[in-house]
Amino acid sequence: MRIKHIVAGAALLALAAGGSAKAGGPEADTQDKTVDWLGLAAGSAAAAETVLAADLAGLFATGAPLCVLPLLGDAGEGNVTLLIDAPHVDIAFVSTDALAAAASARKDLPEHVELVARLYPQEVHVLARADIRTIADLAGKKVSFGPAGSASSVTGAALFKALGIEVEPENLDAGLAIEQLKQGSISAAVIVSGKPSPLLEGVPPDLGLHLLPVTFGASLQQAYLPTRIEAADYPNLIDAGEEVSTVATGMLLLAAKNKNDPDSAARVARFVDTLFPRFAELQASGRHPKWREVNLAATLPGFARTPEAESWLATRAAMTPKPIAATPGPVAPQPGDMATGSDRKEKLFRKFIEWRRTSSN
Repeated sequence: MRIKHIVAGAALLALAAGGSAKAGGPEADTQDKTVDWLGLAAGSAAAAETVLAADLAGLFATGAPLCVLPLLGDAGEGNVTLLIDAPHVDIAFVSTDALAAAASARKDLPEHVELVARLYPQEVHVLARADIRTIADLAGKKVSFGPAGSASSVTGAALFKALGIEVEPENLDAGLAIEQLKQGSISAAVIVSGKPSPLLEGVPPDLGLHLLPVTFGASLQQAYLPTRIEAADYPNLIDAGEEVSTVATGMLLLAAKNKNDPDSAARVARFVDTLFPRFAELQASGRHPKWREVNLAATLPGFARTPEAESWLATRAAMTPKPIAATPGPVAPQPGDMATGSDRKEKLFRKFIEWRRTSSN
């Protein structure tokens, strides 16, 4: 049933991707035996990763030997299951929290999935009613974390546990959670998404809803990065000149490994061989801004990188001139670092947090 639901959403996302797949679904494309299609599991229809999945599909022209078909998913444990079990789902967006939870439950997970790329930090948005002023005010109240097993649900539960705040959790999709916020049925909703979230951008400014600050502290430093949400991200929710502190978890692009499908590895290889050389196209203006926060060279402790990605990065590193004197310390730039941004101090601090987290594993 889960797989049928995701395939049912494929036509909509294919259109969003610029027609990379026919509206009739994957069966229509496979009538042409010269074209193979690869399923790319993303998030819900309003999620940032679904927008980015359409961007990825746009790299593969109609009629090319490989067709990338974005599919609705949950960017969480459900996407991990799809990678392992679903035919033709070979690539998926998965949050770092969801992968950690799946790996804890399934010790052989590194034998079944591998890294394509560590993507962007995805911000934790805690949307609350006007009477809730701090995250501590949510103690004992109803808070939606998102559908069970989704990226938001896993992160929301882990975050509130780390903060030591006990709430009454609800498992609503983000759209329904916002409706229940309007009605006063719940007090807050946790929405984990790369900013700007299309769903949050659409919240009317006159509802009295606002984003709660999440203060970065010792209890969060092992799993999260400090960040902020600015008025420019959501002028409908944040006053001009103001900002809201919060934390971010990671988003990954993972591939199926040793799948019970003899053609899966070839589809993954063709996907990576197209994506990496053309990655700069995704960082151009007009694309989702999260592409400009990606470092293709970042690793994932405990999981191998796809051979094609490893080979491309090794070739690029060999072509990069070596500095006369390397900068010592954990924040030295890595070969292939494509992250950009105006706030260099925050970028370096994030690198330090990431180095400390990985070095402790």
